[in-house]
This record gives sequence, C-alpha cells and structure tokens, in this order.
Amino acid sequence: MSGKLRILIVDDAAPVRQTIKTMLEMEEDFIVVGEAKDGQDAIDAVRKYNPDIVLMDINLPRLDGVSATAHIMAERPTGVIMISVEGDREYFSRAMQAGAKDYLVKPFSSFDLASSIRRVGKEMVGLGERPEAPKVITLFSTKGGVGKSTLAANLAAGLAMFRAGNSVVLADMDVEFGTLAVMLGVKPKSTLADLSRLSEQINPANIKNMLIAVPSTEVNLLAAPIAPHLAAEFDGEAKADQGRNYAEETLKALRQGWDFIVIDTATNFRESTVAALDLADVILLVTTPDIPALHNTAKGLNILLNQLEYDEKKVKVVLNEISTGKSLSASDVAHALDFPVFFTLPEDQALAAAVNAGQPVLSRRSKSEAGQAIGHLVSKLVENQTDSAGDEGSGQEIHQGRSFLTRLGTKIKTRS
Repeated sequence: MSGKLRILIVDDAAPVRQTIKTMLEMEEDFIVVGEAKDGQDAIDAVRKYNPDIVLMDINLPRLDGVSATAHIMAERPTGVIMISVEGDREYFSRAMQAGAKDYLVKPFSSFDLASSIRRVGKEMVGLGERPEAPKVITLFSTKGGVGKSTLAANLAAGLAMFRAGNSVVLADMDVEFGTLAVMLGVKPKSTLADLSRLSEQINPANIKNMLIAVPSTEVNLLAAPIAPHLAAEFDGEAKADQGRNYAEETLKALRQGWDFIVIDTATNFRESTVAALDLADVILLVTTPDIPALHNTAKGLNILLNQLEYDEKKVKVVLNEISTGKSLSASDVAHALDFPVFFTLPEDQALAAAVNAGQPVLSRRSKSEAGQAIGHLVSKLVENQTDSAGDEGSGQEIHQGRSFLTRLGTKIKTRS
C-alpha cells in the first residue's frame, strides 16, 4: 500500500461524516477515499474503493452497521471500526462477532479516533508492511502464439475496472510487430516512433498527447510503430540520438503519470524489451503446456534469473490454455521448469471472439471462464497474493475470479 491508510466513512448523518472527515484530514497518514450513508451503500463503497479502514456507524437505515460489517468481512478482510452512541456491552459484542476490530463511543476525540485507526491498521494481516501493488507489469514470452498480447489487453482492462479511478496505460513495446492496436480495434494517430522524434526528455505530458482511448474500457493505449522499419527510430540504428534509451525514458515517464502500466513485449531481448523487464515490478512469463513452448520458456527463465539476475519474486509464470485435453498439467509444467506456476488460465473461445470483435473479453457481456480467471489474476496482483497455483488450484482461481466479475457486472453491461 502507499504510505497512507485509505478510509471509508459510513454514517447516515452528513454533518457527522463531515466532522469525522475534518478530523482525519488533520492526520498526514490518512486519506478519506469515500463516504456512505447506509449499510448497503457501505458494502458497495467497499467494493468500489477497497479501503483499508471502514468507520461504520452501528445504527444505519436499510441495513444496520453490524449486518453490513458481516457482509463486508465475508467478502474480504477489512479493518472495520464500529462507532456508536451506544456504549453497552451487548452492542460491543454484536459488533465484534460481526468482525469489527474496534468500537468507539460517540463523541470521541481526534486522538482516540487516530489511535484506533493506526492500531487496527497494524493488526490487519500485513497492513502497513505489505508492499505496494505492482505499478509496472510486463508480459513476456519466448515463443509466439501463447496468448501474451491477449492477456496483456485483458489484464489492463481488469486493472482499470478493479478500483474506481485507476488510470491504466497499455504500452505495446513489441516495436516491430505489435498488434494491440489492431486487436483492440483502434487506429492510433501517434505511436512510440513519434516519441523518439522529440528533442526534449520524454515526460508524462508528451505521452498523454499520444495515447488513444480503448473503447468500452478505461484503458489508454500507447501503440507500437505502425510499420516494422519505424521500430529502428525508437530502438535501433535509426535513433535520432544513439545515446538515449527512448524505451527507458518512456517507461519512467509512464510510472510518474499513471497508476498502472501494462507492457506487452516482443519475444526477444532487444533494448526496448530489456527496459520493460528492468523497470517492471512484476514480470509475467507467459507460456502454454506444450513441449516447444516450455523448451523456450526454460531458456527464457534461465536468462531472466541467471543472466539478467532478476529476483525470483519478480518473475511469475502464467500458464495459458489449460484444459482437460492437455497432456501436461500445471504441476507437470512446474516440475519441468523447476519453478512454480503462479497462475493458470483456461482455454476459452471467448478470448478469440473478443479479439475478433476488437475489444477485451472483460468488456463483453460474456461471462467466460477466461474473463473470470483474468479477474482473479488482477486481484492476486493488486493485493500481492503470492501463492502459486498448481494443477488443482485452477478451478479455485476461476471460482474466486467469478466474484470479482460479479462486482463489475454493472460496468460490464453498461460498457458493452
């Protein structure tokens, strides 16, 4: 997480919400991300804003604070602090049984409120100590045809939908043969080649003018050059200034200006690919359960870990196109690579249909298995879940991804 605890205020009285907000704004380590006026609104707001702490009034219309807390805790661990004018033991017990972490009786001081929030923040598993969600996610493979670009597009769409207000850029760093613009049905007016023609250092403002909005999503695309020979202007012998690394400049500027950057790369180790790998917080090494793909993946894994010397925690293997008809299971693949499989994605014709329709599967009405699984992959990455997924974990991941898609149901319908 960032240095600030994200707080949601729930109270049916607007003046009370404003008073609490004013108290919290005096603390440098707190940020109020939203408000809610009743229990049902609180549940919806937690799904939308993903707060660390919820200040929950116990007496609320539509759905009381205790019931709302039980609903919230059933979906995800959250630091709920119950606030009430009622100070007797019965109310306290009901709140604790529902999953609240603390109980404050109104009126309370700014000191008492801040102390409770910090104490609950420390009590939450990993809260205050867990690493930030990855900002730059690079997808890489050592063989074409493994679904890497399709996954990149859908991952970007999922990140934009995961939390309201996320700014997401999908960067096509396959500078010679990038296909994201075609895949997403857009015609960019500017590309990476245009960035390389700038005399000044590449900055967020330069990039913003060259992004193109992807329809039906909240994603902006930074497209690869429209012709292979133009790649040399960005990364090659035709660079205007051979002393500059345009890929590195671009990615550093993206990191400064946007919440998430998803990078699709080529199946090589040229300058732009290495920059995308170097500057990534997470590298998703995408492969499929067949011998040719795994043979190349093993070579690529060796380069990433032993020659480029990336931390093993940074590299995560994603196994695509898993089905009961495949001869190799996720556990077989992990054994063959001598490296854990972080996530598995099922075979799904909806992905091909989405590509042909020029939009990510996550923006379509289809409740496909792949879309649900990608939703859970987003959750794992954003929430820094590090457990690897073996052969038997695939079904569980798809099931958990379904709850993510359920939360996004309204958006998917309105955008389709």
